[in-house]
Amino acid sequence: MAERAASPYRTRMRHPAELYYAPGLPPDEVRALLRRDQLLLRTCQAALGRVGGDVLGLSVEPRPGEVVIHAAVARETPEVAEDLCDIASELELLLMGGPDDRSDITVQVHVGPPCPTDWPGYGHAVIHLAKTGGPWEEEDG
Repeated sequence: MAERAASPYRTRMRHPAELYYAPGLPPDEVRALLRRDQLLLRTCQAALGRVGGDVLGLSVEPRPGEVVIHAAVARETPEVAEDLCDIASELELLLMGGPDDRSDITVQVHVGPPCPTDWPGYGHAVIHLAKTGGPWEEEDG
């Protein structure tokens, strides 16, 4: 009997994290990066069409059992509050059935520019940064 060639469909497909993240990362760090990336994608989807002119910055921070949406706003208005509430509600729907299904979603609002020294959301997965003319926006060289 002739041997059958191995089917290309029976090979183990490598997870994209194995290709794009550092190959020596421990599995828990890979899972944390995958979660961050998934939350970034889902928050972007939730924010589509909901980021008005008063929203200067938007980012997402994964915490254990919680997802924090950070917003830097020019001023707090009922429209901004409604848009941020809509983003959180849409994100909750997008996360249903996934690993973050039971995570709390909170919104933290910072009134002011999204500069690295003042805005708590700057160090997390940034979704939106408006041009405000701040010195942190200048390009290097």
